[in-house]
Amino acid sequence: MPAVLVAESFLAGAVLGALVDLATGRIVRPVADRAVLVAPGATGLAPAEGAMPRIPPPAELAVSALLTSVWLGLAALRLGATPVLGAYDALGVGLVAAAVVDARAGIVPRVIVWPTLGVVAAGLLAASGATGRFRPLLDAAIGGAAAFASFFALWWGFPRGLGYGDVRLAGLIGTALGWLGFGELYIGFLAAFVAGTALGVVLMARRGTGRKTVLPFGPPLALGAAIGILWGPWAVHLWLAHR
Repeated sequence: MPAVLVAESFLAGAVLGALVDLATGRIVRPVADRAVLVAPGATGLAPAEGAMPRIPPPAELAVSALLTSVWLGLAALRLGATPVLGAYDALGVGLVAAAVVDARAGIVPRVIVWPTLGVVAAGLLAASGATGRFRPLLDAAIGGAAAFASFFALWWGFPRGLGYGDVRLAGLIGTALGWLGFGELYIGFLAAFVAGTALGVVLMARRGTGRKTVLPFGPPLALGAAIGILWGPWAVHLWLAHR
């Protein structure tokens, strides 16, 4: 049964990843598709009426499908056929969508974050009800609030270095990781900042823009969440064993 579940999860992830990437074309379109000149000679921009939804290129569709497939498959392998699996599957679909949009357009849309948070919260509540373990719900609330507050402080102090969409995304990830444990929460965000730093260095070297480099932090956050969920317990055990 676990092998069947994992295989079905991989397949479902590939389909969902492609479908969600197509759907994001209706959420965030390139500026050229969203705007036209207001009048001849004018410099202002206005929404373009009847603009066609953006069709993702095949490479982007493939990446989205692959990432979602890997997330769902590994989540099934890590969590098994448990009541909480659906919540983390929904989280994976939402995070891949948010990361792809952020990498493409430099924004983490609310219309992705809030519905994902709603589905994840409902899934965690249902899982706690099914298992009779309600303490993880408190930990999830603490994790989400702490992550949101921490990123809000960073955004408030350095608004050019972090978007408010990243603040919302951090709250979502903190909620999901907190349900699993504070060790997973720590590992997830540590991995996100390490990945973000590495990505920033690569982009600065490639573009030659130095500190002015704009970094989409959605992908590192999504990667950190995956690491926290999939390998967080192992990392925490390894860390405690060497203390």
